[in-house]
Amino acid sequence: MGIRSHVMVCAGTGCVASGCHNVSTELEDEIKAVGLEKEVKIVHTGCFGLCALGPILIIYPEGSFYAQVKAEDCKEIVDEHLLKGRIVKRLLFHETIDDDDSASLSSLNETGF
Repeated sequence: MGIRSHVMVCAGTGCVASGCHNVSTELEDEIKAVGLEKEVKIVHTGCFGLCALGPILIIYPEGSFYAQVKAEDCKEIVDEHLLKGRIVKRLLFHETIDDDDSASLSSLNETGF
């Protein structure tokens, strides 16, 4: 089986200052713990432009935009989102939730992000 999810981890200055490296390390550990290391790829990116929301993770193909993620949130993200396919709504950036309560990047795409 190939890669089925990409986890984009912001590694811009604001997210680094907010602890993105700790989040990334914990995420890698949790992904390995459940045996998803061949199906989930972590990609460190540049700044997403919303530094006050860091650390930021965007998971594709869903486009789920997680904001202010802490290392202790990683187990829940891996267990719920990456393993079971259930988006962790409490961590979503509120402006990325559509009226039908689905999580996507539609509102960010409308603003040019």
